[in-house]
Amino acid sequence: MGFVVTTDTLQVAALKRPLQLIKLTNPAGLSVTLSNLGAGLWSVLMPDLVPESGSAEKTELLQNYQDPSHFARNPYYFAVTIGRVANRIGAAAYMQQGKVVSLLANEGPNQLHGGPDGLGSRFWSFDIDQQKDRVSVTFRITSPEGDQGFPGQLDVQLRYTLLAHHELVLEYSAVSDKDTPVSLTNHAYWAIGGVGKGTVLEQQLQLDADFILALDKQLVPTGELLPAKGAFDFKAGKRIGQHISLLENGYDHYFVLNKDRDLSRPAALVRDPVSGRTLQLFTDQSGIQFYSGNFLDGSILGNQGRPIEKYAALCLEPHGYPNAVNKANFPTALLKAGQLYRQCSRFVLGYS
Repeated sequence: MGFVVTTDTLQVAALKRPLQLIKLTNPAGLSVTLSNLGAGLWSVLMPDLVPESGSAEKTELLQNYQDPSHFARNPYYFAVTIGRVANRIGAAAYMQQGKVVSLLANEGPNQLHGGPDGLGSRFWSFDIDQQKDRVSVTFRITSPEGDQGFPGQLDVQLRYTLLAHHELVLEYSAVSDKDTPVSLTNHAYWAIGGVGKGTVLEQQLQLDADFILALDKQLVPTGELLPAKGAFDFKAGKRIGQHISLLENGYDHYFVLNKDRDLSRPAALVRDPVSGRTLQLFTDQSGIQFYSGNFLDGSILGNQGRPIEKYAALCLEPHGYPNAVNKANFPTALLKAGQLYRQCSRFVLGYS
């Protein structure tokens, strides 16, 4: 069997436009469903390991809402692309060319994930390109001048590519007609043990990071780098729940990837000890925001018909330093007019 592509359209009264879903299935049986809302990574169905005589079952690995009308608000940022600037910008403002740029705040005084109407809440156009050895879906959107307070018109493209083995590639690009900050990522919630089958606390996580960014009480980076020690030391790999009780609200931290790391090795590796599934993340970004699902509170039903409880799934969000627009010692997030922004991240699934 080769690659199979199917599309579906959902009419959801709470949403402004029809929700279009694009399902990609590779010859190995891995199915990935994408959405035109937020250029979202909606679903990943992975074939189970079964005896040769057994039937091939698939397990859902992405947490989502049971009722898609929740995407009208999407309080957990499930599935979607985050931008223009991922993570938090302190005081929803920054200095550019000697002037204060005021942004729209949506988390107290700060801006989170691009503002109250960020790219994740927009409908993107898309096209499909099917080849013998891969299938790609390219999403496009234009963010106008002044959108959420940001200067310049920004044209954004995100290409998802599913390969013949269990690998999904995300390639971002963007260009603006004015200098403007850009830092894109995806906010999919991974439950590699299977959605509805326990929490992430028993899963093993390894991160190639010696430092994290220090945070203030509002989770905004202060500009200081701290050694990734104790609860934050995942270099050799350990259970996510091993030291999580030492943290007031679990993990929601930016891990600075080692500059001299071997790029042929994953920046992050998650392993589920029960199923044996693994998730490897390769990225060209400077760090990864690791979020352990601390604020999932059971108030909304998930795609398996059960309440989405605390620690039900995790996020690994590769992107540039958060709040970089306000910290001169951080690598810049400013994209010069006419310059091309690029980012590439690869998610590789398997069994160990």
